[in-house]
Amino acid sequence: MEKPLEQESQQLLIRKIDALRFYGGDTRERCSNGYVGRESQDAMFGDKNAYWTLNALLFEGIKNEQERIWTEDHLLNTEFIRRIDETVQIYTDIFTLMKEKNADFDSSAVGRRIERASSITYYENGFTQSFFSCSKSGFDMTFAQKSNIVLIEMELARNVPFIDFEKILSRKEYKHWDEREILLPPFINIEITEMPLTVSETRRIKDLNKRPPLGKYRLKAVEFPDYRKSILDSETIIWQQIYDGKDSAAHLLEMIHKKDKEQDYEEYIRWKEKLHQYLKIQFSNIWYGGDEF
Repeated sequence: MEKPLEQESQQLLIRKIDALRFYGGDTRERCSNGYVGRESQDAMFGDKNAYWTLNALLFEGIKNEQERIWTEDHLLNTEFIRRIDETVQIYTDIFTLMKEKNADFDSSAVGRRIERASSITYYENGFTQSFFSCSKSGFDMTFAQKSNIVLIEMELARNVPFIDFEKILSRKEYKHWDEREILLPPFINIEITEMPLTVSETRRIKDLNKRPPLGKYRLKAVEFPDYRKSILDSETIIWQQIYDGKDSAAHLLEMIHKKDKEQDYEEYIRWKEKLHQYLKIQFSNIWYGGDEF
């Protein structure tokens, strides 16, 4: 018979695995017998494209939201802002799993991803902004439906947080197991090098407007910085500002949905900056050791 502490530990692990499944697009709820069953009908946890919103909230400014909504017709989910405590739990559960279940380093593992060309500016600044998902199988055409794309190869480095879905989730437990996904965290240091496109890549891969990729880049994950050395504000104060501003931030995201280009979105941008600060502190605590979230 399992002891209470063992049961609690197992339940926490299941919660973290479910957060990873959810981020990856599997919205099935876990039944009392431990197996995943029917699709969730929850306004937040039933969102099969949750990663659109989860990632958009991690980018600076509003350009990512505008591109997703105004150009690609991808609506984001304001529930993730209104229920920000649950959203932060998803982020931290996934990052915690990256530390607890970090796979043995494999220098031959390279992830591939089709990305917006506009994202290169962020990578040239030396870090990822959102969770970075890539596939060991190759460039997945499902993700080419964006305007102006580039191809990215991600090289992993020793002692960098990441998750190899194949090594954590079974085929029965995860709907999208065949994607052979690797997931890296936001806010991680990277190095970038431009590469030549092959003839096959320009012929085979097309963007939303049937245009070939604009370029190809090799990224190398370097390290996850300890952000506690640079963020001096109190976690308690930052969190209170995030919580107090969530309804206003959700309203402003709705204005982006309505394509209101006259609206001043500075408050929304500042709110996201506070969210980034808070997560950087939490992730640093997890990766380097410190207070538990």
